[in-house]
Amino acid sequence: MSRSLSRALTILDLFNSHKEIWGITEISQELGLSKSTVHGLVKTLEEYHYVEITESGKYRLGFRVFELGMTYQTSARLGTVAEPQVKMLAGKYKQSVHIAIYAGHMAVFVIGNKAGTSNIIFPRTGAGIAAYCTGVGKALLAWQSQTQIEEYLQFENLVSYTPNTITDPGQLREELRKIRECGYALDREETVQGIGCVAAPIFGSADQVIAAISVSGSAAVILKQRLNECIEDVRQAARIIAVSMGNKI
Repeated sequence: MSRSLSRALTILDLFNSHKEIWGITEISQELGLSKSTVHGLVKTLEEYHYVEITESGKYRLGFRVFELGMTYQTSARLGTVAEPQVKMLAGKYKQSVHIAIYAGHMAVFVIGNKAGTSNIIFPRTGAGIAAYCTGVGKALLAWQSQTQIEEYLQFENLVSYTPNTITDPGQLREELRKIRECGYALDREETVQGIGCVAAPIFGSADQVIAAISVSGSAAVILKQRLNECIEDVRQAARIIAVSMGNKI
C-alpha cells in the first residue's frame, strides 16, 4: 500500500461516534504529520466526497462514505435473501448465476454460483466488469438516472470485445431504453463469443435498482434453446428477491 493511501485511510479512521469533526491541526497533532501533508490528503478526500467541510472550517465524513456503507449493507443482506433464487436458477439451467451491484461505472459481482460452467472463466466475486457489454451491467445501467447515463456515455471508452459489442453511444442509449421498456437485458455474445446472458434488475424499497441478477453461459442454451423460459425465470427471481428486500411490488 502506498504511503499516501495509508495515511488517507488513517485519517478516515479518526472519524467515529466519539469525535465526528476534526480540524487540520487536530489531525496533524493526532497522527504526528505536518499540517501541509494533512491538508493535501484531506483536500483529496474532500474532492472525492469522503469528507466535507463544515461551517467551522473543520471536516466531517462525506456522503461517499455513507454510500459505501449502504452498498455494503445491501450486498451483505442480498447474500442471505438471494441465495435460494441463485441456487434455483443454477440448478435448473446448469449455467453460471450472478448478482451484481453498480459501483464506479462498473457491475461488481457480489454473489456467484458457477454450476455446470466449470469450463468457463467468470470474474470472481468482488471483481468489476464493464457495464455496457454485459447483461447484468446493462440491467444496472439502464435504470440509472438520465444524467448518470449521459455521463457514462460521455466518458466511458466503449471498447469492442466481439463483433456484437455495442460501441456506438447512440446505439447503447437506445439499447438501454429498450431494456427499461421490456424489463430485462441480454448479452448477445457481446463480451465473449459463445457466451450469452439474461439479466434483470432487482429493485429496493424506494423503487431504485439496488442490484441485478443474471444467468450466463452457453449462448446456444440461453439465447436460443431456452431464451423465453430463462427470461421469465430470471425476472421472477428478481421480483422475489426485491419483495424479500422490502419492495412491495
